[in-house]
Amino acid sequence: MGLTALSLMLGACASTPDASPRLLAAEASLQRAKADATTMETARATLDKADAALKDARENYEKGKDDDYTHMIRMGEGYVALAGSRGMQLEANRKIEALNMERTEVVSQARLGQVRTAEAETAEAKTDAANSEAGRIAAETRAAVLTAELASYEQTKTDLGVTLILRDLQFASGSSVLTTGAKGRLTPLANYLAKQPDARIQIAGHTDSQGAESYNLDLSSARAASVGTYLESTGVASNRITSLGLGEGSPVSSNATAAGRAINRRVEVTILD
Repeated sequence: MGLTALSLMLGACASTPDASPRLLAAEASLQRAKADATTMETARATLDKADAALKDARENYEKGKDDDYTHMIRMGEGYVALAGSRGMQLEANRKIEALNMERTEVVSQARLGQVRTAEAETAEAKTDAANSEAGRIAAETRAAVLTAELASYEQTKTDLGVTLILRDLQFASGSSVLTTGAKGRLTPLANYLAKQPDARIQIAGHTDSQGAESYNLDLSSARAASVGTYLESTGVASNRITSLGLGEGSPVSSNATAAGRAINRRVEVTILD
């Protein structure tokens, strides 16, 4: 009986795979998108599809169906990114509409001559400012649509620009050498940069807290540099790329668990504004 119980316990443990950092990140992105009112307003159906795809991905992951898991998590990530870009487009269109109304009012007042010369000059300046702001927002809208090309990556907006979070980029243990799978994971980014010759990026490497702090810092720097070197090999000019290592200093999860450490081991690529 003791051997039977031990066998059952070992079988139960073997049937439960470790948490997937990519799946955890995708599910977190979905929840953030659902919490955004504009995204929910314009892309509720897309988020429902993302929800269904990620549920299927989790089920396939737990059953060890790797191909089905990969297919479904890519679908889920794509739907989440598409929903986010639609929300950004709606917000930008609203801003453009408001600016157009303001511009029309300013121009109308200037033409009717209802203001003194100094006020008319101010109105002209406001018109120029409105035109400039409308152009800026239109550019942001185009950028949001282009960013949808990077739907397979988790994305977040930072002060520097749009940051792509690559939690599943594969390196050999303790190495900065990119595996074949890691190079494939970087293909959408390389394609995007080829279409955007003026885009500049910053690559930041991160590790968990296992090992010496100085070692982790050097390893994260080497891994970030390795990503930059690979992108250069695809045709991206070196002056468009900066890289740095942040070691274990910027965790986004607890280092007390294996799942948390897996989430902290990541490379972040920021498309600079």
